[in-house]
Amino acid sequence: MADPTAKDDSATRGTTRTLQRGLTLLEMIGDARDGATVTELAAGSGLDKGTVSRLLGTLRDAGWANQSPEDRRYRLAGKALALSHDYTNRVDLRALAMPLLSQLRDTWGETVHLGVIEGNEVVYVERLEPQATVRVMSIVGQRMPIANTAMGKAYLATLPAEESERRAREQTLVQRTPHTLADHDALLADLAISARRGYAVDREENDPEVICVGSAVTDVTGRPIATISVSGPSYRMKKRVADVGKSCAEAAASISAALGDASRS
Repeated sequence: MADPTAKDDSATRGTTRTLQRGLTLLEMIGDARDGATVTELAAGSGLDKGTVSRLLGTLRDAGWANQSPEDRRYRLAGKALALSHDYTNRVDLRALAMPLLSQLRDTWGETVHLGVIEGNEVVYVERLEPQATVRVMSIVGQRMPIANTAMGKAYLATLPAEESERRAREQTLVQRTPHTLADHDALLADLAISARRGYAVDREENDPEVICVGSAVTDVTGRPIATISVSGPSYRMKKRVADVGKSCAEAAASISAALGDASRS
C-alpha cells in the first residue's frame, strides 16, 4: 500500500523549493541598486526566464516587488521596504556605529560626526572629539545644509541617479566661502565624482579653514539613512584627504553591512 504521507512530503519539498527561489529573487532585487530585469535575475539565479517570471508575478501580486513600466526593471515594493524600515528602526545606529567612529577618530586624530538627513539639512546626532588642541568645533543637534557639506553631499551622491540630480537642483546654493559650489552643474559634477570614489569632500566650502570628508550609511535596500564624516583644520587635512576618505568609506560600508546592505559587505 502506498504511503499516504509521501505525497504530502513531496508537496512540502516543492513548496519549500519555491519559497527559497522567491526569497533568492528578492535578495537579488534588493542587492541591485537600480533594480533588475527578468534576464538579469534568471542569469544570476540559474533559473529559466519562465520560472523567474512566474515567481516575480507572485511577488508582485503579494506586494513584495514591483515592475517599472518605463524600464521593465523589478524593484522592492512596499512590504519588503516596510520590513527593512522596521529592522533599521529597531537597530541602535549609534551603538552600532560607535566602535568604527572611535576608530576613525583615533586613527586620524580629528573630529568625527554621525548625522542624519532631515529635509535639506544634515543633523549631527553624535560627535567624537580628538585630543588635538586645534580641532573642529561643533555640537550635537547642529544643522548644516546638505549641498555644501561632506555629509550632505555623500547622502546626495548615494541616492539613485535621477533622484540625486533632482534633489541637488532643488537646493538653494549660498556662497558661504570663496570655495562654496554655488552652481548646480558644479555641484552635480562633484556628486558624480563622490559617487565613484565612495566619499564626498567639503574643501573649505563652509569654513575657510576646515576640510571634511564624508560617506553615506545605507540600509538593507541600499538607500542612504545616515552619514559619517571626519573633519579637521585644512593645514592637517589637505595632504591626506584621499587616505581619510578611503578610511571613512570603509567605516561607512562596515556599518551599512551590519544594517543588512549585502552589497557593502
